[in-house]
Amino acid sequence: MTDDDDIINQTTKLIVVGNTLQKKFYCSREVKMELFRSHCYSIYCNSLWSRYKVAIMNRLKVCHNDILKRLLGLPRWCSSSLAFARNGVNNLDVIRRHSVISLRSRVELSTNSIITSVRQSSAYVCGPIQQRWLGLLFVQNVG
Repeated sequence: MTDDDDIINQTTKLIVVGNTLQKKFYCSREVKMELFRSHCYSIYCNSLWSRYKVAIMNRLKVCHNDILKRLLGLPRWCSSSLAFARNGVNNLDVIRRHSVISLRSRVELSTNSIITSVRQSSAYVCGPIQQRWLGLLFVQNVG
């Protein structure tokens, strides 16, 4: 399975979760945000995605944004960034950065001989996963 396939599967899962949250839970905004955190932050293996089409990743982001807006009863055209900020929840980019930092820290601190060997290999140091991690962690301002 490619990273694109995995992202598509995660998008499908997120759509199902979002529809379930919207249809089955009539509760306060605070409870909805807690449900969003517990069900929409878990994007399986996202810290390992290194080769994917930007358009496919963008579909996942749009899906994530739409779920939040639908839970809050906001129109699709309203600002996703503002909705995330006002409600104290993370957008997909922040969730992915947290996942990367968590995995990278565990790899760097591991004393396991196999993980140590991998960590010292050029495949780890210069490979596509490390490059993607650096791209996520060190976002450059353009302009």
